Amino acid sequence: MELPTRWLIATDGSKYANLSVEYAAQLYKFLDPKPNVLIIHVIPDPYDTQSRNPLTALTKEKERGKQILREAKERFLIAAGEAETVSTMVAIGEPRQVIVEIAKGNQTDHIIMGGSDYRWKITDLLSGGVSNYILHHMQCVITVIK
Repeated sequence: MELPTRWLIATDGSKYANLSVEYAAQLYKFLDPKPNVLIIHVIPDPYDTQSRNPLTALTKEKERGKQILREAKERFLIAAGEAETVSTMVAIGEPRQVIVEIAKGNQTDHIIMGGSDYRWKITDLLSGGVSNYILHHMQCVITVIK
């Protein structure tokens, strides 16, 4: 089995998401060649919510997402010592579906993400939120940090 070379790190800026960035960076620094790493943050589509001004909400959430990604990339750089093959992306939509779509489109072979504080059974498709959905819809290495 070859080591994964196309990583996706999903972050929402939470405690466990931040730990997943640091974990990925620790792995990254020992690998040669370096994997390509995409750090993504997904914001909900404001047109799918009851926002009074969806365009303003979208602009604010995009800026917040960019800040989360700047912090994640900096966290990665500090832990790994470099981030030459690391890029970031803000995406819009339902997070679990968007993560799967982007991962498949990029032929991701390793997803790294934080888990939530919710308790769920790994066999329960309706519980567990984003991480459980991804576990059931992706065929690659998946690391959930908790």
